[in-house]
Amino acid sequence: MKYCIIYISCPAYGDLGGGYYMICKGMLTRAVKKMGAILLCSAMIGMMLMPETAMAKTKKAAAAAAPSSAYTIASAVIAGSNVNVTASGSTTTADGILHLYAFQPFESGAAGSAVAGGTDVAQAPAGATAAFSFALSKNSANSNLFKKFAVVGNVNGALIQLSGFHYITNPEACATHTTGRLYHGKKGIIPSSTMLGTNDMQALGIQQVSYNLNLGQLVTGGGVNYTYNGKKYSFNAGIVSQYDFLIPLLNKKGVQVSMVLLNDLAGNGVLIHPLATDAAAQGAAPHYYALNTANQAGTDELAAVASFLGSRYSGQHGKIDNWIIGNEVNARADWNYMTPVDISTFAAEYEKAVRIFYNGIRSENANAQVYASVDQQWSRASNAALYYGSKPFLDSFNAIAKAGGDYDWHVAVHPYDIPLYDPSAWSQSAHASHSQSSPYITMQNIDVLTDYLSQASLISPTGQVRSVLCSEVGYTSLSAGGEQTQAAAIIYGYTQAMANQHIDGFILSREQDDAGEIGQGLANGVCNLDTSHKLGWSWYQQADSAAIQAQAAQAIGVSSLQSILTAR
Repeated sequence: MKYCIIYISCPAYGDLGGGYYMICKGMLTRAVKKMGAILLCSAMIGMMLMPETAMAKTKKAAAAAAPSSAYTIASAVIAGSNVNVTASGSTTTADGILHLYAFQPFESGAAGSAVAGGTDVAQAPAGATAAFSFALSKNSANSNLFKKFAVVGNVNGALIQLSGFHYITNPEACATHTTGRLYHGKKGIIPSSTMLGTNDMQALGIQQVSYNLNLGQLVTGGGVNYTYNGKKYSFNAGIVSQYDFLIPLLNKKGVQVSMVLLNDLAGNGVLIHPLATDAAAQGAAPHYYALNTANQAGTDELAAVASFLGSRYSGQHGKIDNWIIGNEVNARADWNYMTPVDISTFAAEYEKAVRIFYNGIRSENANAQVYASVDQQWSRASNAALYYGSKPFLDSFNAIAKAGGDYDWHVAVHPYDIPLYDPSAWSQSAHASHSQSSPYITMQNIDVLTDYLSQASLISPTGQVRSVLCSEVGYTSLSAGGEQTQAAAIIYGYTQAMANQHIDGFILSREQDDAGEIGQGLANGVCNLDTSHKLGWSWYQQADSAAIQAQAAQAIGVSSLQSILTAR
């Protein structure tokens, strides 16, 4: 007798486990084997209609008998060349043994369900506590660095998952690069590529910059070979050489670098999430796409890219201290495209990507920081069909991260004024209040975000408030107030950032006007297109001086900037 196992998938659920198995018992005779495809198909359909077998009933009974969460994994940490996992709970297994299974990030499962997939990596006696230890095997075909772990046991003759998933949370323990960060202060700017050869940034006293890297372009072309986890990759030599030149140049100017990783359409499509391939069919024209955390090809490539970048830019080819994963990702339809899905699904896929980059980068550069990226929409989205509010998005992201083993992620925000062409950053009260129900976050109420992150439920596993990088914020000089209003807004925003201990940096957008933005009514640069300096340039240069702050206060119409700041 043989069993025919037929998997019936439900496309609507994608990789979320919407399919189910039917096990049908019957003789496969030589006659049937010789039948044509049509008859075989008919036979399979017939078998699907047969009653549930004893085997299927046994699995259902085992799953029903298993506690929904018999064990809780307390930690999964790297210790030397091993991974140590501790769990607590209680249940009876048929063999008196608990198994620790390692799963790929995209594999599904839940406590109380039958195990589908995974690899048995360690065992321990069943008891109130369990300790497992096994090889990390970093940068090998059997690497456990990016996997998630669950306790498994034999319950009534079936393997049942007895805990939720838990990832490694201290990848920095195996890092080969441990040099300190290049932090010198909060004053930042998005540099102009045409002005990199000048001393403009040094003259401004710039301490931080942010720059973009298109991942699709990086993985297209080849020329820089890299072997990771037993697989060979080849990254675009032209792109790599550009950053090999750029990062040391910026470091020599005395600035810390934050790199924004963007998922463009270039390349072979491996990095594009399967739920992000319908943009054209949906009539969308997004700038960037959700990262592929849904299958082996995608997660393997993300792990390789993360490790390559983390290693390469840890000193020898310049140093990148901060990595921002995506751009304003809560603006789903425009900046992190995925087909319309509920916020939990969207946040779960993004969190997987952040965790992969976190483990990949910090396993090479122990002191790098990794940031989730959001825009200025806060308590709700301006268009619920297209976007998510940053607060509900971060609520979901945080819950998912904690469930899988909390780690030290941070937040990069773009607290632009509403509307963008209004540079009066100090008078945003129509759109931005100091309440958690505020529709938007601007520099006027940036305290809303840092207060949110100060809650006990959001505190980092280090015991600290997760820091905020104002990684993109700017003010136009084309308003009625002209260059003076722009200059006052720059000083106000910068001083507000300086007054908040939880803010890592204030990165002004931008050093030089952008021709495309000017066409949209925005001239956010402190330099004109011809590189000549605006009033904002000289004021930003002296942003810490009492004289400039007094001039800014006068332009705003207040006695002092301190009177309108919200310190934290």
